[in-house]
Amino acid sequence: MEVEGRPEAAKCLDASRGDPSGFHQPDQLPAGELLWPIRDEQRPEVVHTVEEFLDALLFQPHVDRVVVLPNGVELLNQQHAIPEKLCRAVRKSSTIRSFLAEISKEGKDEYRARLWHYSIPGMEKEIKTGEKSKLMVDKIAGLAQQEADGVVLPNAPIYVSELRNAEKHWHPLVKDEFVKTSTMCDVYDFTPDSRKMPLWERSEGGIFLGERGTGSGFHIDQCMWSNVGRNWCGHKLFAIWPWADRFTVTEKVGKGRMLHLPLTDPDVELLGQAKCIALVKPGDVWVFSGAQPHTALVVGDALNISAYESLVPANAEAVFTLIRSNIKDMHPKNFWMDDEDLDELFEDVVDNIQRALKAPSLEQKIKERLQECTTVMRERGDAYCRELWRQEDCGERQRRREQDSSSSESEEGEGDGTAEGEGDNPSKLAKAVKKTSGNFSDALAASVACVDDDGPTSKKARNGAE
Repeated sequence: MEVEGRPEAAKCLDASRGDPSGFHQPDQLPAGELLWPIRDEQRPEVVHTVEEFLDALLFQPHVDRVVVLPNGVELLNQQHAIPEKLCRAVRKSSTIRSFLAEISKEGKDEYRARLWHYSIPGMEKEIKTGEKSKLMVDKIAGLAQQEADGVVLPNAPIYVSELRNAEKHWHPLVKDEFVKTSTMCDVYDFTPDSRKMPLWERSEGGIFLGERGTGSGFHIDQCMWSNVGRNWCGHKLFAIWPWADRFTVTEKVGKGRMLHLPLTDPDVELLGQAKCIALVKPGDVWVFSGAQPHTALVVGDALNISAYESLVPANAEAVFTLIRSNIKDMHPKNFWMDDEDLDELFEDVVDNIQRALKAPSLEQKIKERLQECTTVMRERGDAYCRELWRQEDCGERQRRREQDSSSSESEEGEGDGTAEGEGDNPSKLAKAVKKTSGNFSDALAASVACVDDDGPTSKKARNGAE
């Protein structure tokens, strides 16, 4: 596993600006701060070295797990990933409203974001504008108007989700990568092995800023992949529910429910059923599966700043989880993503695996893992997965986005309707600009016969291959 020697990681570390702690926010919870109850058996796995964490992140399955690397922000050279402009606004602020006032002074149309309020305990509500603008300045104006109209209570906590640049730009570290992400560097930049994974999405990555009582409503990601989170300041409670209970729990709880403090009796019962509950602390980095129900809640006096990258590790179980997305007996339907976007995402996976396997210096461990991932897609994927590999084997595949170039220019959706975009915008991956070849002529040895047919089948009603 490679870590050292990657210029991007060095550049990210060299981008130091001032105080390494950066944000002038409290780093301890106040005495007596209310928290969710956590039983010993619900606590997350904790690792203490970069090597342990990278092995868990890149090569292990993540279902029913939360793996935490304390001080991971520093250990993975992520201290200075938040743009200085945002850092300055946070340093001057003790509430999200004051942060929004500060950032409004910095640049009118530079950022886009979603805003949420929590005027009713247990509920999250997005603040939208009549013009459906995604610019943060317009969302801030919408917040002011809704406060004036009495829709948003003056003391309601406010959450900023998916804060990213309004326009695409060349990434500051990877000069041929055209992105909207507002982070200056990511876990993706720490090790070159990230480029060899079946999937890694950071091009549309956003920053999340919250205060006590804000966070992510109860949800499952629209695509059943994994997420790695970074927490620069503030504390966040994070919980996942068992994979085996994903249907029964979501039917009972619904989408977007918040577990605000103090807890109600039903909330206590629900948390008692959780598989894992973590108190994420300043500097923590953690990985989890977005394929199972999860939620998050900011606690403490500090503003909370976090960000997420979505990925699929080089692990056959993880790829099998991914390809069960949008299958009715595997993935609760009210969390599904657009079916055509999932088709394009599967194309990205095929491309990424093929590109990595073609690399002459590919480490044997990664090669074997990727070959296992290929086998899973070929043998256990749905009709479209198998068709992709059949076309790849025949050297005849043309990417869907090449057939319809307008797809990369279409407007992005607003996610799955929950505040925490912890990896739940895969449609945006499919529409991002990528430097991948669309038709590999030197594919792996064919394991599926090349026969003439009518091409990929429609997957509006997906069926698993089990």
